[in-house]
Amino acid sequence: MITPSFHPSVGGVETHVLRVSQCLAGAGHDITILTHADRPSQEQLGPLAVHRILRTSWLSAWRASRPHIAAADIVHCHDAYSFLHFYLPSCWLPPRRPVFATFHGYERYPIPSEALRWRDFVRRRVRDALCMGEFICEHYDTACYAVSYGGADPVAEAPPLPPNPSALFIGRLAEDTSIMLYAEALVTLQRDYGRRVPLTVVGDGPLRPMVERYAEAQGLEVKFLGTVADPMPLLGESRFAFVSGYLAIWQALAMKRLVFAVYDNDLKRDYLLGFPEAGRVMVVSSDPAGLAAELDRHLATPTLGEEMRERGAALGAEHTWGRVADLYLDMYRARGVI
Repeated sequence: MITPSFHPSVGGVETHVLRVSQCLAGAGHDITILTHADRPSQEQLGPLAVHRILRTSWLSAWRASRPHIAAADIVHCHDAYSFLHFYLPSCWLPPRRPVFATFHGYERYPIPSEALRWRDFVRRRVRDALCMGEFICEHYDTACYAVSYGGADPVAEAPPLPPNPSALFIGRLAEDTSIMLYAEALVTLQRDYGRRVPLTVVGDGPLRPMVERYAEAQGLEVKFLGTVADPMPLLGESRFAFVSGYLAIWQALAMKRLVFAVYDNDLKRDYLLGFPEAGRVMVVSSDPAGLAAELDRHLATPTLGEEMRERGAALGAEHTWGRVADLYLDMYRARGVI
């Protein structure tokens, strides 16, 4: 598995690679992780061999990768960067190995033409690929073996809802997570409906200073925690989950928290509405006024979201990481490499 970043770094791709690799190792396969780091190292993370290569030029990265590629039966690159930076010369030079790709997420909107070209370039050079979301097939015109939306970590028992309403935002504080839409919705909720919902923000990014200033100016009750390795305990303390990334949505559903997801462009709309049973397991809105109205409805009638929470938890129990790992194995078998 080749990935630009890996555990203990926090992120959707990092979690995906870790969980899928653990499941594949549990099924009896030997898994090696190849990734970047500020200093080279080798370690054993449970059953996973992790090789961290110095963050440097693509040529140096490829040279350092060659022994690991030679020792593998299958090479799987996560996103175009991994293929271009670690594997590309192996298309023509030894060691050549069956190579696959998983495409995660998107760069920004509108999608840069360069990103479209590089994904197409990589897709034409790998045996097959998985797409994390149908929106990738549509917006990037990427053919793939199968579409997945990631998985949820199992939850033995969801904690009870807290008596007082509160919300948790999980995500990078950047344009693509629509953090300002959530903040504006809380202002509208406070101004037009006379309701206050405290918000805890988990994550960091370039918009943090602006969001902090806005929250203070509008009198919002917001707590900024920065990056948190495990936000699940915080989910247990919140009634609402303000999340718009697939893995955060899965975990919120598994914890039986009501998910409010927002979008402000066509790509993010397709990203969210393509999620399994999107309209039945979460509230999806495109503007602060609509989100504030939905929050008011659920605050006025707390039982309104019970069916949605139960359905979401059942869906999360079905979409396990083992199920995602099986897609990888199915693809390898279909292409005759295992």
